[in-house]
Amino acid sequence: MRTDIIKVGVIGTGAIGGLHAKNLMRRTRGATVAAVMDIDQARANAVAAACDGARVCRDAGELIADPEVDAVLIASTDATHAEFTIACIKAGKPVLCEKPLATTVTDAERIVNAELAAGRRLVQVGFMREYDHAHRDLYSLLHRGEIGAALKFRSVHINPRFIRELSIESVITNSLIHDIHSARWIMGEEISSAYTQWARVDPTRPENARLADIQVQFASGALGSLEYNGDSGYGYEVTVEVTGELGRLTTADHPSPALRRAGTVSRTISPNWPERFAQAYINEVQDWINHVARGDATGPSAWDGYMSLVVAEAAIRSAATGMPQSTNAGERPSMYQ
Repeated sequence: MRTDIIKVGVIGTGAIGGLHAKNLMRRTRGATVAAVMDIDQARANAVAAACDGARVCRDAGELIADPEVDAVLIASTDATHAEFTIACIKAGKPVLCEKPLATTVTDAERIVNAELAAGRRLVQVGFMREYDHAHRDLYSLLHRGEIGAALKFRSVHINPRFIRELSIESVITNSLIHDIHSARWIMGEEISSAYTQWARVDPTRPENARLADIQVQFASGALGSLEYNGDSGYGYEVTVEVTGELGRLTTADHPSPALRRAGTVSRTISPNWPERFAQAYINEVQDWINHVARGDATGPSAWDGYMSLVVAEAAIRSAATGMPQSTNAGERPSMYQ
């Protein structure tokens, strides 16, 4: 077990990378940011300065190879995730890779195979809802048997407004990928099929998705519904509900005081994801660092990243064909049991 400070290199210093860097420096025990890299030099310099003068590397390869970097956090663009994660595995360095693990099932499978060849888990994927108290509480009650066998999973993922319009493919691989993982994790089983329906921002521009719903079926026969709203106009919410043989579980609302005034009752809704999941991001990085220090790995694995993309690709095929699509994946390797 290591007892010294874990020196982390951060690749990608945009919104999520900057948040992770701040959490590592100010809110994580046993860690510091030693180096950063971003294609935007000014942004990298600003984050480095906020991290007590962390080194700014010219490229990701330099950062990963740096002997002063013990572990790597990848928050760069999605298309770079597979290449950088495999480089970390080859360097023998633990890596926390933001979701999605890759942009294709083929690249995610390459990561799984690289990790299997290394003989130990080095990869954690940034599905931070596993570290959110509302989700963990529901998970614990379900797996304690409070409602018997689960019969249906339902999640609702609501965004306040469009930052940019997204294709249905981007909605599935970049937003609903979280809900796909939550469904697999909470239900404790794989998804066997997916059927996607979606509403467009503008019927004359069919490439843009405003609302999507993926109907899934689990290996046990249980059902699921994963709903996404890209432009609610009122705030950010993520909720999960599980119906079982003996009852129903629903995640607690994001805590905020109830205001009773002038004949009304109102509660504040989170403005966006950084506020809603602020503590989950802190918990996620702290848990990762704790396990890096112990020389092992926990949390969402490369297999979870791979399987989420297997389901996502089935959902994308369904969106294109209008028909349910089966998911096809090999047997889970023993390293990920």
